[in-house]
Amino acid sequence: MDSSYQSGLTANPGGAQATATPITRTFSRFTTVATAGDSAVLPNAGGSLQYTIKNAGSNSMNVFANPTASAPMSGILDSINGNSNTTPFALAAGKAVKFFCCAPGQWDTILSA
Repeated sequence: MDSSYQSGLTANPGGAQATATPITRTFSRFTTVATAGDSAVLPNAGGSLQYTIKNAGSNSMNVFANPTASAPMSGILDSINGNSNTTPFALAAGKAVKFFCCAPGQWDTILSA
């Protein structure tokens, strides 16, 4: 399993999906979440991918599914927990979440206690 990590990330101010901070490492730790709803975006969901995100900031942040189709021929957009592509996953300050993919285009989650 890939064990790449990055700490000291900043969630993009404003909370927009299109301009959200990209998740590029298996383990990502956000230390700056200046305002509630600042955002990050996952890569396209595909076979057995897993990403763990820690919100070490002081506000809740939004994590979005990728806004481009993971299967361009079908035009199907990724989703998180079966919600719309544009519906973010709200990650409270101090929490961590594991995003995992068991089916193309579908992210599921396990939230820390």
